[in-house]
Amino acid sequence: MDPEQSSIKLVGFTVIVDDIVFPDGSTSMAQLGGGGPQTIWGFQLATNQEFPAGLCAGVGADLPPECKSWLESINVDTSGLILYPRGTPRAWQRFDKDGRRTQEWRGNGDADDTKDVLYEMLRPKFEVIPPHFQQAKSVHLGVHPSRPPLTLMRKLREAANQQGGCLSIEPFTVADKALTEDELRLLLSSCDIFSPNLLEATSMLEDDAEEGDISAQELARRFLDVMQDQEHAAQLICLRCGADGAYVVPAVHDTEVVDVTGCGNAFCGGFLAHWDGAAYETSNRQHAVDPIAAPVPDRLLTASLWGSVSASLMAEERGVPSTPIHALQKPPSVDEAKNASAVSLLSLPQAVKPSAAWHHTRIPHRLMRQGMPRLCRF
Repeated sequence: MDPEQSSIKLVGFTVIVDDIVFPDGSTSMAQLGGGGPQTIWGFQLATNQEFPAGLCAGVGADLPPECKSWLESINVDTSGLILYPRGTPRAWQRFDKDGRRTQEWRGNGDADDTKDVLYEMLRPKFEVIPPHFQQAKSVHLGVHPSRPPLTLMRKLREAANQQGGCLSIEPFTVADKALTEDELRLLLSSCDIFSPNLLEATSMLEDDAEEGDISAQELARRFLDVMQDQEHAAQLICLRCGADGAYVVPAVHDTEVVDVTGCGNAFCGGFLAHWDGAAYETSNRQHAVDPIAAPVPDRLLTASLWGSVSASLMAEERGVPSTPIHALQKPPSVDEAKNASAVSLLSLPQAVKPSAAWHHTRIPHRLMRQGMPRLCRF
């Protein structure tokens, strides 16, 4: 096997070509979407794209060449793009002024005779995933909470766990109706990290509830109650709260929002890079502390900070970011770094103050520039 292939740290799934319509009527056409590319971008930002990541999805011959070029520019192994006779999945993404997004398939994506093929393209079966992708350290997958592909999830989780990694799951839409306790247990026992946003989490627990009807704290508590004493339960519930950040850390306050498409995916990628230790394995590892060996609060906070930064930078460009990752990795000045370290120890509650090793962790420049963000809740 090619050494480059065997070093894949993350595999993501799903490609959709997005035609985005913003609330003011302006558009951004033929943008690479589907969640997989954005997740991988967040991961590559956090690891300085030093290892190839894999993208597995069905595509047609009409996949815009600029989409594939962008993937290759961030060190993505595209051998997992499987050619189908039908066109690449394509959809309108329409944003309302209140931030809500509506997806509408283009072409015949909703026709009954093509739904099965479309679903297979979005989420290929385990058996057709390239063998070296199956040996990736970690995997991220978007699922429908009412119809999760449990067999695929369990196979992916087993393969990732054998490599010392994990399976990260996020819903790509709301639940059709509230899940039963058994359905929720099945879902949460088939992954290692589960990362819904507020609306998705609320829809899984209550029928006819709107975002905000249940607080983030209560949502988290109810998910954790279901996981209590459960064999093979997920390691983490990471609740994403949009402009308020995540349940662990706030959003970057000076983000200049242009397009929020894929921000949740980018958060998951940045988070996963530091949770599973892939970022530690880069050429900068002599300056970093192995997160797997770090106390869980340190590791969780570092991963959350990277997720927040990845989402922030994703939001500042239309579609997937065209700014090269190395340009976003500008190191902080010595004064900024000293200031960030001082703020980190002063601002964190005693219960979650990191060890001295924290100072040497690669904290994103964006968070250093504003000082360590205030920790919301742990």
